[in-house]
Order: sequence, then structure tokens, then C-alpha cells
Amino acid sequence: MELNDQNNLIRNSFIKMLLKKGKKSIAENLYNNILIELRKKTKQKPLFILIKTIDILAPKLKLINVPVSKRRTRKKKNKYFLMFLNKEKQVKDAVNWLLSFSRKRKTNFLKNILNEILGTFNNKSKSIVKRDDTYIEIQKLRYNIKFNSTVNLLDKEEDFSTFSKKKKNKYLLFKK
Repeated sequence: MELNDQNNLIRNSFIKMLLKKGKKSIAENLYNNILIELRKKTKQKPLFILIKTIDILAPKLKLINVPVSKRRTRKKKNKYFLMFLNKEKQVKDAVNWLLSFSRKRKTNFLKNILNEILGTFNNKSKSIVKRDDTYIEIQKLRYNIKFNSTVNLLDKEEDFSTFSKKKKNKYLLFKK
């Protein structure tokens, strides 16, 4: 049941992001073509690959910047808050990153999105770098974050296991 709900959530968010000028049937056909081409390339279940890539890419945390109003002191520091994202927002951000990086490529859009999905599935895509950059930003600003109890969750070594292996050493530099 959970897999079916997650499939519908991913399908709906993909179609909403693919929409241009209200052409929903074209977006649905493109989504179906993506699944067919994934099946041809990998010879695995395309929904499994799509769900796995979005699980890899989905950000769990988001940093919110709250500017401080004018103070009497000259030091003005912004306050940052960590927000845990719900599943819908995680899927929406992951799909948005996939589509934005696939649109930046030069060739056919269907080939671009397939290469981006397969690259993310194998941890070799530019969208993985984008996800890692968001976590690096959280690590850099962790001393200015308001809620220290949520920041301590990032200090554990097991949270770094989801990052790409090439940049793992950079994350460890930000540890206390």
C-alpha cells in the first residue's frame, strides 16, 4: 500500500513539474515514455528505479533564513532555523532538481531525463552535487542555527553515509 501511495505521489509531482501551458496529456505521455525507456535500458522495474532515485535525492532538512530586524549593535547576524521536510516536499524538491538539471543538458529531453535518473541512481549525477551542497550549507551555518538539538542530529557519522563517497571527507571537516 505504501509503495502505491508513493508511486502516485511521485507520478503526480512529475506530471505537475512537466506541465507547460496546461498540456497535461502531453506531460502524462512523457512520463509514460520515461518509464518505458527506463524499462528498456535497465531491464528492471522502472517504478523501483524512479522511487529509489527520488529516495536518494530527497532532502530531509531545509535551512530557513530569518533576517534580524535592525539592532542597536553593529553586528547583524541572521538567524537560521532547520525545518524537517515532509514526504511531499521532499519528493517535490527531488523532482525539481532532476528536471532542472536534465533541462540544462543539450540533447533530447527524454534522453536527458533518463541519463539524469540513471546517473542519480548510480550516484554520479549533478543533482547529487546539489543535494550535497544543501547539506554542506547546513554544516557551515550550524553555529548560527537556533535549535541546537536538531543540529546534533547532523553530527553523527551515520548521517554522512547517505552522501556521495567522493565528498565525504569535506563533510567531516565541518565536524566539531
